[in-house]
Amino acid sequence: MELITVGHRAEIQDEKWQALLLVSKAKSEADKLVEKYLSQQGPPFSDNGAAVPQSAFDNLPALDQNGLSSSPWNRLTLSLRAFSSLNRWFSSVLLWQRSLNPKAKELLILLEIAERNSRAISSNLAALLELQDLSSTSLTLPSTTLKKKVAGYMVCKTYYEWLSQTERDLSSL
Repeated sequence: MELITVGHRAEIQDEKWQALLLVSKAKSEADKLVEKYLSQQGPPFSDNGAAVPQSAFDNLPALDQNGLSSSPWNRLTLSLRAFSSLNRWFSSVLLWQRSLNPKAKELLILLEIAERNSRAISSNLAALLELQDLSSTSLTLPSTTLKKKVAGYMVCKTYYEWLSQTERDLSSL
């Protein structure tokens, strides 16, 4: 019985390490993503020093630092839910940006990488937490170009915030 427990503990440590490496790498790429996204959207997004419009969107998993559990394991469950939702958002943002900015190849590549990383992080967290990858509810997508640009920015920003939180939580285990 002891061998199973030791083996299981080693497996969890390996899964945690893999998840942490993926999250850390994705976080460094996501920093570039937010900057590149803003630069490709035109005014007011690309104006130096301009305040970027922000808005809340249904089912976009905003990170509320004050409402987080004290348990890193519970916070990782929230991260899993967030990344599962962000997977669907990234699909929409990619579709919009392919239409709005088809020549912004670097941005499109960064969005594709973020979508893949978000899916991989969801899988890694689900394995670590021994849960199923959580499917999110349907999305209510914006209809105007400006709202799509704002939603895309909020998705990129939210993704970076969840990566930062998840990296802290995995490091503390």
